[in-house]
Amino acid sequence: MLKTESGKTNDKPTSEYIAIESVPVEIDRDRAASIIRHLSGDFNVEVQKLIYYPYLWVFFIYSVKTLLGRRKDVKASCFVDLINNQASTTDKFTLEQIKVNPDNVLESDISEDAAFNTASTYLTHSAIHKMKALLVPDYEVVEKKLVYKPIWIVKCRNRNAENFKMIVDACTGKFQVL
Repeated sequence: MLKTESGKTNDKPTSEYIAIESVPVEIDRDRAASIIRHLSGDFNVEVQKLIYYPYLWVFFIYSVKTLLGRRKDVKASCFVDLINNQASTTDKFTLEQIKVNPDNVLESDISEDAAFNTASTYLTHSAIHKMKALLVPDYEVVEKKLVYKPIWIVKCRNRNAENFKMIVDACTGKFQVL
């Protein structure tokens, strides 16, 4: 049984929706508007839609040799942005299978191979630096998959017809101007 964007469960597959694995929405439409309204002053705030941003998630276990010659296993989780090919470490998160309108899902620009290389390079450098390793660490890939993060698109405009858009991370509430 899959959830749709509205959060309702749906037993029947429909052709207008696609199934994806997403980090669950924690910040709803009203909360996203409230976050931006609090900062925007005189601007009228309108939440336009929820989109799903693609990431390659890779979970590694590194075996690192430290300066003292000891070996230490380090677990590392990484998201690679499949549009800009930027890597970042992740905290623990959950995933859910949902059905969404394909118009709300951004397409990947980066291949899985290129994203995996970005993740392994990023985490290898992090492991060397953090653990003060003498040699490049060995690693094992525990899990690798395509996941999406939900993001609210918010339009802001004032009486002078000045307007701009912002994005609000639907998991954390963090925001930035688009």
